[in-house]
Amino acid sequence: MYKEWLKSILLIVLVASSAVLTYLVWSYEPEFSQIDTSLEGTTNISQGERVTFEKVMSTYQLVWIQGENNTRGTTDPRALIGIREHLDGSNVTSMNVYNSINRLNVRGEESGEEEFLLIDYYSGLPSKSLFQMLGLAYDTTLPAFEFDRIVVDMKEGHVVFNLLDEDRSRVAVVETDIDAGFLQGLVEDYSDTFEAYTPIITNQRTSNNMTAIYGPSSPGTVNTERFMINQMNTDVMNRILFSDPPAASPSSDEVSIYEDENQIATYNNSTYEYSYTNLNESSASSGRNHQTLQDIYFFLNSHNGLSQNNVLFDYNGNENAATFRSTLNGRVVFSENLSTSITVKYGENSVYEYTRPLIRTNAKVSDEEEVELLDIENVRYQIALHDNFDLQKVSKIVLGYDMTFADDETDLEFIDYTPQWYVKYDGAWMKFNEGGLS
Repeated sequence: MYKEWLKSILLIVLVASSAVLTYLVWSYEPEFSQIDTSLEGTTNISQGERVTFEKVMSTYQLVWIQGENNTRGTTDPRALIGIREHLDGSNVTSMNVYNSINRLNVRGEESGEEEFLLIDYYSGLPSKSLFQMLGLAYDTTLPAFEFDRIVVDMKEGHVVFNLLDEDRSRVAVVETDIDAGFLQGLVEDYSDTFEAYTPIITNQRTSNNMTAIYGPSSPGTVNTERFMINQMNTDVMNRILFSDPPAASPSSDEVSIYEDENQIATYNNSTYEYSYTNLNESSASSGRNHQTLQDIYFFLNSHNGLSQNNVLFDYNGNENAATFRSTLNGRVVFSENLSTSITVKYGENSVYEYTRPLIRTNAKVSDEEEVELLDIENVRYQIALHDNFDLQKVSKIVLGYDMTFADDETDLEFIDYTPQWYVKYDGAWMKFNEGGLS
């Protein structure tokens, strides 16, 4: 009798255990949160999407000056784009060009109570492109003027844009109907993105707080970032640019050549640079800088040749040429050995030359080692002490990224973005390296 009871109890226990185990198996969810998954999606640094004209013509930094001892700046894209977007629908009421920097002034300067923004661009821009970017209505008969800095006087009354040329020898004073208090409020909304900035004086042209060179005072420690990359197919570019499939010509191990009767393209396997030339087109300059920039933008956007991270880095009106670079975290990307820029030379009627990298990032893999960056004042000091460099030839100092291949030996390709100071010296961009420039 007891044996039968024991058998019944054992059977009940087995059935109950089986039911519990079945439930646990079907309801099991792996605890992925315990695994280090450091891959992060990122916008391609190359071909792949439509972008707005305003986006790629963006400034690289805002500097907010309130009196003599309160100078802050930002490269945060949220502020660079966000403040500008709210000005759409305003008007330019007048514009006067002066051939002397002496006409540059802001309200409150004499009493030390001025409040203004500095808006800096990597390269000179046509004034009409600025008005389009800001969404300002303007008289098309206004004079053309090329600038790379705007001193935005927002002390009181209506906002005044003072456009400065790259030589700091001419100024265009642009009156608007934008309320100064309204713009101050917009800037305040992004105050948390601003950090301490320091003015650097290198020569007579940078001798006051409206013309000085500005950058982050003490950037401190910044991580190198690693990304996975892949290569775009040259056949894709050839289909876009050639009317008919081009013939592949004899080439070296590093350079591939594609051509037909009127067009030729080359691809460098080491640098990932693709270069196209339209032999039917003239390289003559049109002199219509604003229109040329639009034509170049429309050409690139028509085949998704830009990304949200591209920004206009250089414009040469004499050659009808515009160069766009990739950015990361709001800072421009350079490289000594890899192609990182898109350049278009526009002829009389269409594109004359087109050069771009055929490389793009897939995902962020990890943050690598930390890099301790010098204070900007220390950068200035070391350049000034160097026997081979003249501080007076320095016109810009910016924080950027140096893009290089990662050292890891794997079947996958990775690139590292290392934070680095860069200096525009005698018209050319150079990397600040161990007290000198290279």
